[in-house]
Amino acid sequence: MDRELKGKAMKTKIITIMIAFSIAGIAKATVVDVNVATDKESYLLGEEVIVSVIAYNPNLEPVTLYFGSSLLATYLMDDVFDWSEGRIFEPVNLQLTIQPYNFHTFDFMHGLYEMSLYPLDFGTHTVVGEVVGYGQSAQVQFEVVPEPSSILLLSMGIVLASAKKRH
Repeated sequence: MDRELKGKAMKTKIITIMIAFSIAGIAKATVVDVNVATDKESYLLGEEVIVSVIAYNPNLEPVTLYFGSSLLATYLMDDVFDWSEGRIFEPVNLQLTIQPYNFHTFDFMHGLYEMSLYPLDFGTHTVVGEVVGYGQSAQVQFEVVPEPSSILLLSMGIVLASAKKRH
C-alpha cells in the first residue's frame, strides 16, 4: 500500500512539474511581441539595409527580459544569413525592462561586412527578427532594384542590339 501511495504521489509531483514548466514556457513566449522592420521597402543594389528588431510589451505590467550573453537580438535574412553566426558574444547576465505598452528596438546594419558574407542581389528578400530567448517575428519582405541609370543603360543596350540584328 505504501508503494502505491508513493507511486501516485510521484506521478502527481511529475505532472505538477510538467504543468509548471509548460506555464513558464507559455509565459516566456508571450512576455513580448517580436516584430521586424527595414528602414525602407526598396533598396539599390549594394545599399545598406537597416534592420530593426522590436520587442513590444503588450502587458499591463513592466516586463524584464533576461539574457545570458551580450547577444540580445539578431536577424535572419532570406532564411540563409544569420547576423549572429560566427560572432563572439560575452557571457554576461543582462536585464532589459520594458514598460507597459512600450517597446525596445535593436538596430542592425546589413552593411559592407554583412554584404561581403551575404550580398543582396536584385529581387525580393525576406528578413525575420529574433529577441534571443523570447521569440521571432513574422517575415518581412523588401526589394533590391537596379539603379535608374543601370536600367537606362540596359534598355539602350537592348535597343542597340535589336537595331544591329535588323541590319
